[in-house]
Amino acid sequence: MDQTKSLLAVSTMVYQDYFFLERWYAYYAAQVGAENLYVFSHGNDPEHRRIAKNANVMNLPRDERMHKFDRRRWRALGSYATGLSDFYNWIIVSDVDEIVIVDPQAASSIPKYILQNYSNPQTAPKNISPLCLELIHIPEEEPLPIEDEQTILSRRRIFRPNQNYSKPCLVGGPVVFGPGGHRNTLGRRHMPEDMYTLHLKFFDYGKMSAVAEKRKQTVINAGKLGSSYNETHGWHKTLDYYRDIVAAAKLGNENIRLPRFRAKMQKQVEKYSNQFVWGTARTNRLFRIPERFSDVF
Repeated sequence: MDQTKSLLAVSTMVYQDYFFLERWYAYYAAQVGAENLYVFSHGNDPEHRRIAKNANVMNLPRDERMHKFDRRRWRALGSYATGLSDFYNWIIVSDVDEIVIVDPQAASSIPKYILQNYSNPQTAPKNISPLCLELIHIPEEEPLPIEDEQTILSRRRIFRPNQNYSKPCLVGGPVVFGPGGHRNTLGRRHMPEDMYTLHLKFFDYGKMSAVAEKRKQTVINAGKLGSSYNETHGWHKTLDYYRDIVAAAKLGNENIRLPRFRAKMQKQVEKYSNQFVWGTARTNRLFRIPERFSDVF
């Protein structure tokens, strides 16, 4: 490790999404300290400053037309991460509903896991993509509500592995991200054995439905202003995607390693110059995160 730098920073950009920011902030502040969190408030929302009161909260103006929104957003996040790389050895860059966790059997925190596995700069990868565990709420299987005093993984542990959201989100140097953060300029990806990304989009049917309706209206409004973000965008179809996943799913047992799924992903493809994407890996099976993760997030 470069001893002139701090170990780890975490960065995100958020528009409204107060529930997710509350969980994001509480979790990462405990992991790395609130002073090492960097939150871009899209639209200069005072509620973001109230929630993430000790983080570094910065304003980004909001364009209701959402012109080239995803490209611009991730270019900005990459540029900022590049600047932070002069002061931090590692930076996590992800959406506010994407949370990096570590198997508690391997380490008690992300910083400890990094120090155990990536402390040698000569051998440590710079482009780390944890396997995505996309939580899928099936109310009849997990009927308990999400409550403020309860961790999410104490109530929701059914997931599907998702190659698309196994993003290269932990970076160890200057970086440029492609749209959505699904690829970057740091070359081939490394997938850790005991680090994962939780994707919370479908984690709770009630909360998902409320968010889906807001985002659906957002793209409808943008479309009326002439944007390419309109009724054809995925945000218009969130509930349809969820229903398709559940209708096709086969629920399995506790399993988080998924070696065959990982092996398919490791057949990486260079999509653009030095920008790699995972090999194709798909499954209709749902699995359960082991109970030992219940207190992690």
